[in-house]
Amino acid sequence: MKKDGKIVFFDIDGTIFEQGKGTPDSTREALCLLKENGHIPVVCTGRSKASVFPEILELEFPAMIAGAGTYVEYEGNVIRNLLLNHELVERTVPRLEGAGCALVLEGPEYLSYRRNGGAADYYNVLSRLHREYPHQIKEMEPGKDEANKISARISDTEAFEALAPELEKDFSIVRYESFPFVEMMPAGINKAAGIETLITHLGIPRSHTYAFGDGPNDLEMLQYVQYGTAMGNSEDSVLKAAKYKTKGIWEDGIYLGLKQYGLI
Repeated sequence: MKKDGKIVFFDIDGTIFEQGKGTPDSTREALCLLKENGHIPVVCTGRSKASVFPEILELEFPAMIAGAGTYVEYEGNVIRNLLLNHELVERTVPRLEGAGCALVLEGPEYLSYRRNGGAADYYNVLSRLHREYPHQIKEMEPGKDEANKISARISDTEAFEALAPELEKDFSIVRYESFPFVEMMPAGINKAAGIETLITHLGIPRSHTYAFGDGPNDLEMLQYVQYGTAMGNSEDSVLKAAKYKTKGIWEDGIYLGLKQYGLI
């Protein structure tokens, strides 16, 4: 990184990658140019490390923030790996399942879920893990599994919302507009917290930070960095909250956004 280099955080899904379509060529070019110009690109995703697949890793990010801020690494060195307390998970899982939720516990080494619980019907990452990386998936054991976060598909919104006030004492909860899905991280943890951990470790000022995202779990990230940019294909809440905007993922949004800031 050059002396006046910047650090840029990129969400994965809907920002630099789309399931079934991959990464736009313009985004690949932009990431290469960004590094050539002495800046640091960082993948900053809600996915746990166990579900950051090779097509993302091959883009050669020097750093990764995964699990929506619970896991941080730089050049292969783990800076943070915040795991949910086993007792908390044991207490929370039956309450969520009792409210009709299908759950996935997401950790740095594997994802766990109940094979007969319906999670595979909505979480397509599970089917790929089964096919290609079976050692990174297992039957859920709430008292033993190492998980950074809980993902839940909601079938009964009223039942979940009745639980929410108690859940929010222990978890940061992200709700999605487009489908009945929530992510639950340890209280106070989100992508912005992960970014703060990394830039503090690297000694990079907040004034040198940029980010691109499209979903509700990107809101804190986009508001924390100096230049938080919503993709053109973002959910409405993100478009309304972000100070800066670019085109959609398949409209060369990343390339144009980085060009706009003079980073490439």
